[in-house]
Amino acid sequence: MKERGNIGATGVDSIRINDMRICDLPIAESAIAKQQLPLAEDVERQNKINNILAGYPTHRVSYLESRIRECEVTISKIGEMKAQQSALISEYTSQITLCKFRDEEIARIPDDDPDKEQKIKDLFKRFPPYKVEAMNQQIVQSTEAIERADEVIAEEYNNISELREIKGLCEQRDNKLRHLGAKVVAGKLNGNPR
Repeated sequence: MKERGNIGATGVDSIRINDMRICDLPIAESAIAKQQLPLAEDVERQNKINNILAGYPTHRVSYLESRIRECEVTISKIGEMKAQQSALISEYTSQITLCKFRDEEIARIPDDDPDKEQKIKDLFKRFPPYKVEAMNQQIVQSTEAIERADEVIAEEYNNISELREIKGLCEQRDNKLRHLGAKVVAGKLNGNPR
């Protein structure tokens, strides 16, 4: 008894002519049907390609790699800026400490000391008269800049994680497309940009 219907069969295997599989047809009809099979197989392959394209992100792997590199460069530059701000904080903190020391030394000079003015001038030569309030304000601004930089770096690491996940899916998509014989070169499929 011949198998009837195409329940459970898909693609070219599901083709039935007068409820008969192609291999069960008479010789002449089978030969004619077999000539048309490459066209049906190509349509089936194209449908599989379209299903893969619909089920995966549309990004090019090279684009995602460039975005990841861009995020890494941003992290590096922000890290350098953080280092500069930290060095500035350290420098200003030490200058403020020296200014406080100078002021303490000036306060120790008795008012009745005949060389008081010369001693004060000498202390100002050793410890330049920086504006402590301005340096304190710069320290606050630098600290805030470092905090914002940490937020940007965390966001960039999050972006890298997301981009790598999408890149993995796109690589999986391209491998499946290549397996179906689709030519995937530089983000193009069969000459059509994606």
